[in-house]
Amino acid sequence: MAIATVNGLSIAYEVIGDGRPWSITPGGRFGMDSPGVRELAEALAAGGNRVLIWDRPNTGASDVCFTGPSESAMQADVLADLLSQLDMAPAVIAGGSGGSRVSLLTATRHPGAASGVAAWWISGGIYGLLVLGTHYCGGSIRAAWTGGMEAVAALPE
Repeated sequence: MAIATVNGLSIAYEVIGDGRPWSITPGGRFGMDSPGVRELAEALAAGGNRVLIWDRPNTGASDVCFTGPSESAMQADVLADLLSQLDMAPAVIAGGSGGSRVSLLTATRHPGAASGVAAWWISGGIYGLLVLGTHYCGGSIRAAWTGGMEAVAALPE
């Protein structure tokens, strides 16, 4: 695992293979060590691709960050800058669930970073956002209401 400094944040990443650039962004709060991520990267690399797997800010071994217009927009900006630093832009930007949001936002906010987009399990819609918001943020909201940001920072996630 390597670490890059992007927008002042330490970002954990790994590049697998050589060839056409790709990036893979896991969904949820999962990092690059999530089951299936490395296997997908290795399969793409076996097909002649150079594949970036990474931990978004607020996941895995990367720094925590509370800036930006939204978490997904901030992560999209970090991905675009990371791809640029690694001389991998434009890349096929791929992701699932929350990673699909980051992938789509990266391509829209930074068109020069993307040669294509692959997305699956796109999360969204009113009901989906309510369920996902409660699942991923409910504990943090409860902790903030009852114990402030110190309680949020102390959560295991």
